[in-house]
Amino acid sequence: MNLIAYFDTNGAGNPYFKQIYHSIFNKLVDNYPEHNIKHKQPNYDGEYISPSAPGSYSMFTLYNEDNKKTIVMTFWDRSMDILTMSNALGWDNYEIVQLIGGLGMYKTSEQIKEEYNIDHYTYQYPLGMPNSYQYVDELKKDYNPKNKIQKAIFIGLLYDVRKELASYMVNHPLIDIFSENDGFHGKLYYEKMSEYKMVISFNGNGELVMRDFEAMGLCLPVVRSEMLTQFHQPLIPDYHYLKSSYPCSEACRFYQGKDIREVAQLYIDVVESNINNDDKLSFIANNGNTYYNRYCKPEHIINLYFDIINLNKLN
Repeated sequence: MNLIAYFDTNGAGNPYFKQIYHSIFNKLVDNYPEHNIKHKQPNYDGEYISPSAPGSYSMFTLYNEDNKKTIVMTFWDRSMDILTMSNALGWDNYEIVQLIGGLGMYKTSEQIKEEYNIDHYTYQYPLGMPNSYQYVDELKKDYNPKNKIQKAIFIGLLYDVRKELASYMVNHPLIDIFSENDGFHGKLYYEKMSEYKMVISFNGNGELVMRDFEAMGLCLPVVRSEMLTQFHQPLIPDYHYLKSSYPCSEACRFYQGKDIREVAQLYIDVVESNINNDDKLSFIANNGNTYYNRYCKPEHIINLYFDIINLNKLN
C-alpha cells in the first residue's frame, strides 16, 4: 500500500506530541517495509484551519493514498467534531476506518459505532509543557499529608466558567486559588502545587487538563468533576481521583442547564469532607500516581498505538 502519514513535525508545540508522532512514524516505516509510507506536513499558509479538520496539528492521520481509507489518532480537545461535523471539516474526502483517542468524547465507543459506523478506540494522553516529566520526576515525593499545607489548591488559567467557579470558592478557608497572573510558571508551578494536601482541577475544553496527570505524577490527590471521556485504562472516580460533581453533558468545561454555584459547592463539599481524611487522601494519591507511571508516559502511548491499529483495514 501507498500510505501517507499526515502529521505536524513540531507536534503542535507539544514536545511529547512531537516525540510520539515521530516515534510512531519511524516504527511504522521499520515495522512495515512492505508498504510505501511517506510523511506529509500540514501547510495552512497562514489560514485558520479547524483543529478538528484533516491535517490538524493535534492528530496523527494515516491514510491509503489510493482509496483514502484512514486511521485517525487524535489528541484534540473536541474530537467529537470529527464525527458530528465531518463534511464541513473535510472528512468526507476520507473514509475513517479507525478513530483512536480524542478528548471531549461524550459518546462511548459503542455509541460511535452504532451512530457513525466507525470503530472508535480509547487511548491515553501525555503531558504537554516542556520539561513536564523532568519536573514531576524531580519533585515527586511519597504522599505525606501531615507535611502538606492543609488546604486544596487550584493553580492555572481562569476564564469563563472556570473564573465563575473560582469566584465562589476563592474566599473559602480551605481553598487557595492562583491564576496565570500569579507568577507560577515552569518549575515554580509544580513546586507550588506540591506544597498542598489536595489539588483542585477544573475542566478544560476537552474535560481532561494537564493538571490532572501532573498532580497524579506528583502523587497528589486530585478533586475534579466526573468525566464522560474514556481512556484505554479507565480513570475511576473515587479511586484515581475524588469526584466533585456530575460530568458536563458535552464533555467540555460548560455545565449546560446547571447552576455553576451548585457545581462550585460540590467541589467545596468534597474538600471539606476529605481534608482531614488522611487515609482516603493517601489512597487516592497513590492510585493516581500508579496510573500516571503506568499509562501516561510517551513510551506507553507509542506502544499502545501499535496494539490498536489494524493496517489491513486500509486495504
